[in-house]
Amino acid sequence: MGLFSKIASGLRKTKDFLFGGIQRVLNSFTVIDEDLFDQLEEQMIMSDIGVETSEEICDRLRKKIKERGITDPKEIMGLIHEVISEIMGDDTGLDLSVSPAVIMVIGVNGAGKTTTIGKLCHQFKQEGKKVLVAAADTFRAAAIDQLEVWTQRAGVDIVKHAEGSDPGAVVYDALEAAKARECDVVVIDTAGRLHNKKNLMEELKKINRIIDNKAGECSREILLVLDATTGQNAVNQAKLFSETAPITGIVLTKLDGTAKGGIVISIKNELGIPVKLIGVGEKIDDLQPFDSNMFVDALFASPEQLEELAEEEEAAEAYDEDEYEEETEDDNTVEVDGVKGYYNEYGAFIPYAEDEEDEEESYDEEYEEEETEEEYEEESEDESEYEYEEESDDEANEDTEESDDSELTEDEESDEEDEAEDENEDEAEEEEESEAPAEPEKKKKRGFFSRLFGGKDDD
Repeated sequence: MGLFSKIASGLRKTKDFLFGGIQRVLNSFTVIDEDLFDQLEEQMIMSDIGVETSEEICDRLRKKIKERGITDPKEIMGLIHEVISEIMGDDTGLDLSVSPAVIMVIGVNGAGKTTTIGKLCHQFKQEGKKVLVAAADTFRAAAIDQLEVWTQRAGVDIVKHAEGSDPGAVVYDALEAAKARECDVVVIDTAGRLHNKKNLMEELKKINRIIDNKAGECSREILLVLDATTGQNAVNQAKLFSETAPITGIVLTKLDGTAKGGIVISIKNELGIPVKLIGVGEKIDDLQPFDSNMFVDALFASPEQLEELAEEEEAAEAYDEDEYEEETEDDNTVEVDGVKGYYNEYGAFIPYAEDEEDEEESYDEEYEEEETEEEYEEESEDESEYEYEEESDDEANEDTEESDDSELTEDEESDEEDEAEDENEDEAEEEEESEAPAEPEKKKKRGFFSRLFGGKDDD
């Protein structure tokens, strides 16, 4: 159910009494005269619009009827709608511009302060704000426990003291905690009080002074909660409370259970205090921001007009949902060569993507084969070099050993030189004979023996 539908549903009793009564008066007349205005004024007073406001509405009607030359009483309903819209003026929402915004909730016992605070905190929480509640109603039994239940439902924090403690101390601690925790909104619950209780009214002034000292630069709201079922008595309460505290807005509760919703018009016209929130049900989301245009439409629109307005609201909500879904879908898609698709299907939208993948795979295989061949060749070269180095090392070792033997032979005593020479010659001949069959090795060894014995190579 949309906002307008909720407001229209909550104001059904007021509409049936006010709109239905005015409609019956207009249908009973064929000409516009003073008797018609008297009956209109009486019907408005009975709908709790109040004497002063009802007289002003009728005066404006007379002026407009004369200016426009209207003679048909049935056309007056549209003029009433227009006049009340002018009285209601523009809407004024809650001021939460400077954090932590401080909202103090006041009113008489039973008006619905605690319930209003719980619903208001839920609304702020849904908007992503960090909220702290100060349980400054320390006099009423179980008031703190009741408020704590609502804060748990709304999912917000609470600052509380023992029952019977100083409300000013609770507010002081709550403001300190709000700054430390960087809260966006502080909602202060206060004890219910009658406007004729001087000591309780003085307590409100004390709390206001504490707020001035601790959060003077922050946004401030003082909301007076009024029970719509009390009718004109609620207007009198608002007048007396406004003498004690600078009320910035009205919260009108229980509108769904009364036919006295006309007090909204009276409060705005006589006190100049805007109605900022209205309660149209018992659910946690049934506290709605007040929209003067919706309020007047819900009161004075015909059943056909109400149905048309509800359909327009549903169509607007459906359009917003479709637009949100399209934005979400666009966030998850990508466009390639004019073709749009999801990221996980990106490759399917690239022309010849499969052929390119096959070419890349074949290229990778050829590259791997080339690397394998190169590695094999490098390993073969390394093995050849290793074998050649081993042979060279063996030859060098043999040369070293033979050289050592020759040096020992030269160092022998002179009396053994002849015998050594004979033995060396015999050994040389035996070596030549033994090496003769191995022709490939003979060529290498001849250079070695030639150096050893001072001979020349045959090559």
